[in-house]
Amino acid sequence: MLTELHLRDFALAEQVDLELGGGFTVITGETGAGKSVLISALAFALGAPADAEMIRPGAELAEVEAIFDLSGSDVRHRVARALDDAGIPFEDELIIRRSVGRPQPGGRRLSGRLRVNDRAATTPLLRELSPLLADIHGQREHLSLLRPQEQLALLDRYAGVEHQRDAVSAMARKLKMLDQRIADLSLQGRERARRIALLRHEAEEIAAANLVPGEDAILQTQHQRMVNAQALAGDAQTAREALESDALSNAVDAVRRLAAIDESAAPIADTVEQAAEQVADAIRSLRSYADEIELDPASLETVESRVALLAEVKRRWGDTIEEVIAYGEQAESEASRLEREAADSGALAAEAEQLAVDLADAASELSSQRRAAAERLETGVAAECESLRLSDARIEFEIAPIPASAEGRVLHVDGIGVGFDQTGIDLVQLMVSFNPDAPLRPIQRVASGGETARLTLAIKAVLGESDVVPLMVFDEVDVGLGGRSGGMIGERLARLGRHRQVVCITHLPQVAAHAERHVTVAKSSEAGRTSVEVRLLSEHERVIELADMLGGVSEANRASAADLLHAAVAS
Repeated sequence: MLTELHLRDFALAEQVDLELGGGFTVITGETGAGKSVLISALAFALGAPADAEMIRPGAELAEVEAIFDLSGSDVRHRVARALDDAGIPFEDELIIRRSVGRPQPGGRRLSGRLRVNDRAATTPLLRELSPLLADIHGQREHLSLLRPQEQLALLDRYAGVEHQRDAVSAMARKLKMLDQRIADLSLQGRERARRIALLRHEAEEIAAANLVPGEDAILQTQHQRMVNAQALAGDAQTAREALESDALSNAVDAVRRLAAIDESAAPIADTVEQAAEQVADAIRSLRSYADEIELDPASLETVESRVALLAEVKRRWGDTIEEVIAYGEQAESEASRLEREAADSGALAAEAEQLAVDLADAASELSSQRRAAAERLETGVAAECESLRLSDARIEFEIAPIPASAEGRVLHVDGIGVGFDQTGIDLVQLMVSFNPDAPLRPIQRVASGGETARLTLAIKAVLGESDVVPLMVFDEVDVGLGGRSGGMIGERLARLGRHRQVVCITHLPQVAAHAERHVTVAKSSEAGRTSVEVRLLSEHERVIELADMLGGVSEANRASAADLLHAAVAS
């Protein structure tokens, strides 16, 4: 419930600090006293557009703070989810602080700040929270009864089908997700097929090349030798022939003779003999090297073809043979993945078709329960309207299937194709007529503020505990009514107050007498400045206020006021 409402320099209110409790609270005051300031301030705190008229004359900034206690409320988890999505901490208390300031010199736009639970917030968040926290009847932008989606939610709460609706909503979300996935796969199908064919072709080409890591370097060396084979063979032969000359043999014989005569020449002889042995080894190596050199043009052509193939695969798929091999393995893996995805598309389509059948059955059953509940609600509201001076009022919940879309999926219910959304397959419109000779028309097109408030009161009275909005604010609910009807309205507001917090602005003492707490608003002027004073009345003060509302604070009116309070308690 709304526990506190604080105003600073808002409209005509310089400073208002109002504490509220549960049940039924009434706000009274003379015409023009500024009673609607409180309602406007609450609407502003819940996201209504800022206006320069909200700033008290002579002030630069208007501020409103609204504090809600949501412990034990049916909407607590929804508020918690919205705040969690916005990154705002929340336990049970919700503190909304919003201000509006005058434009800076030369500027046009109003300034302002918004904080929720002491964290910076946005007005879209307030507009998301607003329908969860309060129904402000008389402020049309907050009047949930005028919104078809809220009319449907109201009917569902009365029918007690929230669980069925949640199940339908989950199925509808999943079906739309599957359809989107299938559509994406279908759009990608041709491109996917082309991609699979390309990947398979590349993987096969790489596999057919029979690549060996490091092969390119080995082949490059082999190719160099084969290209220069004739020159290499000639140089090897020249070197061998030079080493095979008699000069070295003669040198060996000479140093041996030296060593035989002069022992000091023995080391020289050893060195020359070792050199001769090394030359002999070199001659043998040159002969083997020359034998290994290929002068076959066919072999050279084979090697050159292989070198060209390796150069081509590296140009297309990697800088090295190792990179090319890795790319081939990756291409094979991706092609397999895309083929599995294509197979998944068929499985997804089968799953979606079965889900569409299940959704059609569940949504059809939900629709039937809504239609049955609508008849009961219409009957109950008609009875309530009799006692609220709306005896000529007629209401009807017009329930029609959502039209099938040529582009979206169609559900088949009783052989008829219908559309759907997360609420099911129904479009609900509350149709009303307040005159016996007038046709039924959508409520948002025919109802005045007072008529809508009274009709809402009749609906809320029938709904009882099935409604979950914790705070209801009524303005203009008693427009055009007399005392007897006011008493009936007061009884119904008090009845609503047993299940939720109700705040009502009224001109009728018969309505005010039924409230659990009574707030009065008075306007005064001092030193040329007008201000608004808001007070919570004691029981004694209530008698005086009701007497004044009856026509003046006379003894007779005091007695009548006391009787009204006594009768209200007794009822």
